[in-house]
Amino acid sequence: MQSEIENTSTNKPLNGNSKSNRWIWIPIFILLVFIGDRIGGFILKKIESKSQFRFTSLYQQKAACDILIAGNSRGLSFYQPFVEEKSKQKVFSLAYNGMSSSLGHVFLKDYYQQYDAPKKLILEITCADRYNNELIPAFSTYSPYSKNLRNYLKEKENKIYYASMLSHLLRYNSEVFQRCLRYLRSDDKLWLTDRTISEAMQEESKSLKDVSIDLIPELQNSLTQSIKLAQDNGTEVILVVAPFLPNYHDALFNLHDYIEEVEKNTGLKVNNYADAIQDPKLFGDYFHINVFGSEKFVEQMHHDGLF
Repeated sequence: MQSEIENTSTNKPLNGNSKSNRWIWIPIFILLVFIGDRIGGFILKKIESKSQFRFTSLYQQKAACDILIAGNSRGLSFYQPFVEEKSKQKVFSLAYNGMSSSLGHVFLKDYYQQYDAPKKLILEITCADRYNNELIPAFSTYSPYSKNLRNYLKEKENKIYYASMLSHLLRYNSEVFQRCLRYLRSDDKLWLTDRTISEAMQEESKSLKDVSIDLIPELQNSLTQSIKLAQDNGTEVILVVAPFLPNYHDALFNLHDYIEEVEKNTGLKVNNYADAIQDPKLFGDYFHINVFGSEKFVEQMHHDGLF
């Protein structure tokens, strides 16, 4: 009987220790996840820093230029090799697909804080016609480099901002990091489509009507701020509307109102090339000329003395 009692009393603390040992794995697991996240984030940041992607170049002191280009995907119409060939000057582009003037202003601020002012800024102004909130979190990849970008993320995408502070791996789960990978071994100055718009899309464009472009007040303000930033630093600002597919341009009923509003708010002339390219074969879609169209477009800009 005494032996049974002793065994029973001996077993109780053993069970207590077993439960305690089980719970200790929780903080260990959390610590391992944290360490793994930081190691993974460090490795992906190292990979990103080797890319020739334009925003990596911006933060790696490789973006100094004479002519700076900014805008959304339509800003890619200023094909860098052609502009460099015609201008005989160094060109750098901050244009990106879906880039609103608000987000673009962040990168322009970073540029002017890190580099001598370029001689000219070519700005495609249709970047003030729509938000693209889905794109903002994608640029958290570059938040370690930029206080301006961190503040912008915190303002516009508060949850993503804090999540990316907690998990560094989250910064690289985006299309922007995929672009970094794409340009690990090639220069992204050649980024412009060489496809020709399909016959089906051309046919569909004939039925387009009453298409509008809207100047959003907040984005208009960002556009104006970008222009003032450049001018305050001694940069000549050139405002441009790049070509639209002819049928799309004809359906775009309020483009002139958009341009007039920008001119009124900035005091600058807008160089309107919206209908400058008439051959559909020089377009990739409704909104973008292809590389062949860009050659003609840049030639026209050069002929007009813009660079």
